[in-house]
Amino acid sequence: MALRRITGSPALSRGAASLPIKILKLGGVFLLVSFIVLAGAAGFFTYRVTSEHSDVEGVTPDSYLLKSEDLSFTIPNGSEHKGWLLRGLRGAPVIVICHGYGSNRSDGLSLGTILQENHFNVYLFNFRGSKGRNSMSDLGPSYIEVLKAAIQKVTSAQGINPGRVGLVGRTTGAYAALADAEQMPVVKVLVVDSVYAVPDQMFDAQLSDLLGGASSGFFHGLAEKEFHLMASSSHPPDLSAGLGRLGIIPKLFIAGRDSPALVATTEELYRQAPQPKQLLVQEHTQLIYATDSEKREYEDLILNFFLQNLPLRAD
Repeated sequence: MALRRITGSPALSRGAASLPIKILKLGGVFLLVSFIVLAGAAGFFTYRVTSEHSDVEGVTPDSYLLKSEDLSFTIPNGSEHKGWLLRGLRGAPVIVICHGYGSNRSDGLSLGTILQENHFNVYLFNFRGSKGRNSMSDLGPSYIEVLKAAIQKVTSAQGINPGRVGLVGRTTGAYAALADAEQMPVVKVLVVDSVYAVPDQMFDAQLSDLLGGASSGFFHGLAEKEFHLMASSSHPPDLSAGLGRLGIIPKLFIAGRDSPALVATTEELYRQAPQPKQLLVQEHTQLIYATDSEKREYEDLILNFFLQNLPLRAD
């Protein structure tokens, strides 16, 4: 019996010692699988954010019985971008409407109609070009270059004042408008709705919307790293660094409570911007949420801002 006790004891000890190792291995496998699942989910949501777009133009100038000119332009990579020119008073300034995230030029037609009725020339174009059909968005830098090309194209058109441009944009369009206003002296008036300083802020806002506002810091950070990898070829500027160059430009900052994260970024840029400037916070600025009266109020505010700060007279 003594021999049986001696031979049984080491086997029990080996079994007891191997249990923590098995637990650690299982834990490691669980963590690895969890990371792979989270990375896959983060990649999926990153793709959703950066591929969101709308090529369907629900309305056209014909829908408003407007006369328009097709005025397209090509950027250096060969991508063609379509545009509509609504002519106002000959020699008057042009207001370029920069559509926002997930939309296209048709979303600005209602505002464009009102501006044209008040004798401004109006230009609406698509940020998404012929070579961007299957590409993902960097939410910033590429928009700046497209808008710059759009401004150069429309100011070269006959009957357009080449030295006086107004810009109005929302989200990604607002980012481009603010960036080009900092760089291009022809921009005399600026209206930006739900704007941000760096593309990461827009990415975070859209990711939160997709997730219903609920996500862990780790998951958010993982998705952001994948966004950086996707947009690694771009070099997004921090627009807050160039605000000092806007000292003489009248600026209207608009924020909607329907985009909480972008309210904060818009208010911060407003705070840092030099005078002259105004801030307007509305309940809704996203068209899908706004009532008809809210849309009219929104458009009238923008119209009045341009009437006050961008005279129709030629230089």
